[in-house]
Amino acid sequence: TMAPRRAPLPRALLLAAGGVLVGANCSDDAAACAAEATDSLMLLQRGSESHLVSADWGPRKRKDRTPVVVDWPGADAQVPMKDVVKSFMMMSPAGSAFSLTTGRQFPAGYSRGYPPYSEHFQGVQRYGKYIYVSGSGETASQAQIIVCEVESRSDVGPMARGSDSGPKSGDRVVKTVSFDREFWHAGGFSIFGSTLVVGTEAGCSTTDRMLGRCEKASRIFFFDLADPANPSQLPYILERKGGTAGAVALTQEADGRFLLMVGGVDSASLDFYRSSSGASLASDPGFKKFATWDSSALLVSAGASSAYNSYQNLNFVRQENGDIFLIGTTRTMSGLGDDVADLFLLDNSQEDSVTIKKVAGLSLQCPSFTCNFAAGGGAYVDSDGSLLIYGTDWEPSSGKIYITEFKATAERLPCSVLTSAGQHRHLRKGGHLRKGGRLGVVR
Repeated sequence: TMAPRRAPLPRALLLAAGGVLVGANCSDDAAACAAEATDSLMLLQRGSESHLVSADWGPRKRKDRTPVVVDWPGADAQVPMKDVVKSFMMMSPAGSAFSLTTGRQFPAGYSRGYPPYSEHFQGVQRYGKYIYVSGSGETASQAQIIVCEVESRSDVGPMARGSDSGPKSGDRVVKTVSFDREFWHAGGFSIFGSTLVVGTEAGCSTTDRMLGRCEKASRIFFFDLADPANPSQLPYILERKGGTAGAVALTQEADGRFLLMVGGVDSASLDFYRSSSGASLASDPGFKKFATWDSSALLVSAGASSAYNSYQNLNFVRQENGDIFLIGTTRTMSGLGDDVADLFLLDNSQEDSVTIKKVAGLSLQCPSFTCNFAAGGGAYVDSDGSLLIYGTDWEPSSGKIYITEFKATAERLPCSVLTSAGQHRHLRKGGHLRKGGRLGVVR
């Protein structure tokens, strides 16, 4: 269904901004924008060359508007989203926090109270009404997955409800899964369907880790979440000689094979593995590395920042038309800057290589002392196909684990600005463009 045509934006404004238009909201003679397009359209402009990116049509030339929908395998494991770019750009920059009681099932440690942290939370993922947090269990000398049940919430829809008034009855840590006494530094992780995948690295001091002096070896563990409160380790491990595992992502490709990504130090290089079988993850699917991608090969969409950050967490998200995206979360300036989420489009069509293009970036705001994306973050696609982003802090505070949730706004934002730091900041009433900013009009 075609959206009604609206009054064009001034050509001078578009040209002066030199920006990225999200949504068809301009006339044919204004920056070559498409006048007849749906709300799920995104026009990327670079000089006189323009291409369309949307869930309905995929990256292709403007003349071809035939809808493309792929029959994804494992659609019940992770719902393919209609339009990843649009959903990402609709995320509210302000997160809402809720808290969980640590209780008797929480492990010893995680109580330093100040940086630098060698024992801290590493990633956060949601599975229905459960929240999982990975941790580098230095005190116990074991990698850990901390299982939290959010009993007061539904297993569908956002979990946060305005300002946090403290943990509700039943919102608590119900189990800590400890594993791998040799490599106790667990990293950022992912959940695909009922399979949780997490990497572990050799434990070492914070100083040695920052200087790259830790042992370069890692393992990838797989857990079954058929009983969400009691994750069960699956009977296979991926050993990685000569490579770390700071972030891990898992999905299933359109042909049925499973795709695994393992990020090295600061995710500056990413190793990609494919399974030899797509039947199941219950037994060893035979992951084989087929490509290593380096951040120096990053491609950048028109209007997006070329900045590639040190991502603590990376998660796959699938789109109806067959595209696979990565969402990376971190805090800039070594944990002292802004919490950011960046969106990347993955080209995995080749058997021996991958291409990654950055398409968007967001600056997000956590309520005070509730999350730090340098500690842990994660992306989640709900059963209705909506996108949520989660973050946590380095460690608990006063017996509570804080989780911050970011969701799409109920109303479309009027516009956003691509700052000099390369992140989109949403304009509110009375807001203004800063010098050097580039306009993004969002309908």
